[in-house]
Amino acid sequence: MADTTPAVRPTSAARPYARAAFEDAQAAKALPLWSELLQTAAAVAADPAMQRLLGPWNPRMRGEQKAELVADVCRDLRGQDADAIPQPFVAFLKMLAEFHRLNLLPSIAVLFERFRADAESVLRAELISAAAVTDAQRKRVTKALKTKFKRSVVLDCKIDPALIAGAVIRIGDRVIDGSARGRLDKLATALSQ
Repeated sequence: MADTTPAVRPTSAARPYARAAFEDAQAAKALPLWSELLQTAAAVAADPAMQRLLGPWNPRMRGEQKAELVADVCRDLRGQDADAIPQPFVAFLKMLAEFHRLNLLPSIAVLFERFRADAESVLRAELISAAAVTDAQRKRVTKALKTKFKRSVVLDCKIDPALIAGAVIRIGDRVIDGSARGRLDKLATALSQ
């Protein structure tokens, strides 16, 4: 299944909220559930129509109503009843709404996943290649990353034909560029100096 969510760069404003969500989820021993809920809520908050409803410029809805709307849409998208979303998560949404921070949900979800990966000693990496990688190549890259970083590795593979050949590995803020396009860019820079 291809990931169709747009890349989100977390903001520093989202960090304390992501940390609070992570600590609540960890205390409740519900990291996977909160992870799913935050991903769903982030998708809801990123929708342009929902942004118009949830924004601070919408005086017709109070913060609590906005939070309940997000929770209701999350329930509908997940196909679950009211009991499926824990009250602490709804309270978290209400807090975000009170401080006009529902727009930070995509960044909060990204940071939450980083906190979770660190807590679970899991390294999440992305392998972007010019062509599809084989299972053997995927295993070799996963093994090399596991050896280098001494952690379990979850490797997400994507294809980008614009790379021409080779691959790029992204691990958080770190990028290992082994693509032909990257090499050509470096050559062009060297020649222009």
